Amino acid sequence: MTNSSFIVGDAGGTKTQWRVVKQGEILQFNTIGYNAYTHDLSDLKESILQNLENELSEGSPVYFYAAGVDTEEQKEEVEEELKAVLGEKLFVRNDLVGASRALCGDDPGNVCILGTGSNACYYNGSRVNKVSASLGYVLGDEGSGAYLGKKLMMGVFRDQLPREIVDAFQEEFNLTSHKAIQQIYHKPKPNHFLASFAPFVHKHKSHPEIYQLIYNAFVDFHHAFFFRNQYADEVFHFSGSIAYHFSDILRQVGIDRGFEIRNIVESPIAGLVLFHQSHG
Repeated sequence: MTNSSFIVGDAGGTKTQWRVVKQGEILQFNTIGYNAYTHDLSDLKESILQNLENELSEGSPVYFYAAGVDTEEQKEEVEEELKAVLGEKLFVRNDLVGASRALCGDDPGNVCILGTGSNACYYNGSRVNKVSASLGYVLGDEGSGAYLGKKLMMGVFRDQLPREIVDAFQEEFNLTSHKAIQQIYHKPKPNHFLASFAPFVHKHKSHPEIYQLIYNAFVDFHHAFFFRNQYADEVFHFSGSIAYHFSDILRQVGIDRGFEIRNIVESPIAGLVLFHQSHG
């Protein structure tokens, strides 16, 4: 199947990565991100036309994996809208399905996403079984970039973090709690705003209290999704920018809490290309 032609897209909250596979040649493109709960499909359609229009072909199937496509109704809505730009051979699935296919192939395992938001499932080798509700950045998203940003700002604005961290934060962002609240409650994409502080957290991760903040966020993730879960003893795989860039602390949490972490990748897109080359 290595000579087959197809297009695969993996959409997260921040960006969508695309691979156009033509007779073994692979072209790379990026468009804006998409989450079925927080983004407008019209914006994604426009971005696809701007970046991929010359690569689209009626004869090639398109496999599109997106955050937030949790119900059959959502899947059908996204398919109906995007067929206008991606063609009739469009197959839409949740991003957990994409991460599972990329990381596990045909093998079982727990598959977790830690990026702007967070999610997890158990994959039996062909189907996903969500282990707990993600609940989004207000009620959940434990361990995600948005969660790290929220915990950081709580510590800064309540003076619960050391003075050197608070001073470094204000030197870089010059942000008051009032401005932060206005941004979160009155501006678009507040989850992106919260996640935008993850690079600051990464920069200072060697500081004992920031290390503990990150460590606790991953413990919160594991507890939220796998507390008393029947699949908790299965091997774990992680995808996403937060999992990738904080992999050393994530693996330490795995060791301390007794769960095996096998793969950690920043993006599932390469694995998805391999999956569809071998599965059609």
